[in-house]
Amino acid sequence: RALLPARAFLCSLKGRLLLAESGLSFITFVCYVASSASAFLAAPLLEFLLALYFLFADAMQLNDKWQGLCWPMMDFLRCVTAALIYFAISITAVAKYSDGASKAAGVFGFFATIVFAIDFYLIFNDVAKFLKQGDSAEENTADKAEEENSDSDSD
Repeated sequence: RALLPARAFLCSLKGRLLLAESGLSFITFVCYVASSASAFLAAPLLEFLLALYFLFADAMQLNDKWQGLCWPMMDFLRCVTAALIYFAISITAVAKYSDGASKAAGVFGFFATIVFAIDFYLIFNDVAKFLKQGDSAEENTADKAEEENSDSDSD
């Protein structure tokens, strides 16, 4: 039970996205193993392992424990590269190979592309909101410093 993620995290949007990413990556990996397009099986396997890592890292709150790593940026880059790679290999699998397993891998790859794209869109919005809050706080402190430094007797 200590290694299982908390139910509250799994019911959150981020938890469901990570579960969907790992599930679709595993299904895509199995389809590529059974297909004639087995040259593409490394990408879904790697994305499956990375999604599982981030699932457990977020569930165990390792991002709070390991402050030296920029977790949102790592997660963002993982999602962007996964979406691009899945899109490219899915198009190739559907267009070039004619067996059913390759077509199924391509279709699941397209679904995975959509899920990864939703995830990086949400991460991007969160980071943009955080940066805007930081900019407005800096502007407020700069305005206060200018007001304090201004000479009120200059009339």
